[in-house]
Amino acid sequence: MDKALIYGQALAQLRMRARLSQDKAAEAAGTSQPTWARYESGDSRAFLDRLAVRSKVVRALGFSLRDLEAEAELLAIDMPYGTPEGSQGFSAGFSASGGVDLAPFHRPGLQQVRIQTDELSPYLRAGSLAIYDTERLPLPGEGVIVRLRDGRSLPRFYVRQAAELWVEYWVAEGDAHRRVIQSLNMADITGIYPIVLRGETD
Repeated sequence: MDKALIYGQALAQLRMRARLSQDKAAEAAGTSQPTWARYESGDSRAFLDRLAVRSKVVRALGFSLRDLEAEAELLAIDMPYGTPEGSQGFSAGFSASGGVDLAPFHRPGLQQVRIQTDELSPYLRAGSLAIYDTERLPLPGEGVIVRLRDGRSLPRFYVRQAAELWVEYWVAEGDAHRRVIQSLNMADITGIYPIVLRGETD
């Protein structure tokens, strides 16, 4: 993945953690919203190439360059996430069965949600559970939970984010499914979290 895009997505994650829209974040940093959007999309090299710009922008969000580097590193290497050695705990309602070890999914940062729609069926059906990671950035094509300020959680496929969040969902058409591209206003979003485990509850 392009380094400018990695740092842009890391910046977007920090902004969402700060609960700021691109407009408000740009205002705090003394720049324009279109410029900020180019930073997040990786279309502007200034954020990556100029330390002074990176420092000013990140501090405007209330974070340090170390925070930015940590987010970028997680995205760049797409590292696996384990649990402390010897951990045998499981989230309520889940158990190790059929030879499947769920211990790696018992750690801080994981949350579960019951899916209410068939918009990602057959990948994720209404009534099933999804476990999502609040500490990792989404990757293009990955299933995600989009949390909105009005309290709703939308299951979607992540495409990209810049001035807006671009996602996909499926619409059933007979025996087939058609993908629909959707754009969401970043100001309405509190988080975009990758789905790490999904399954039926029956």
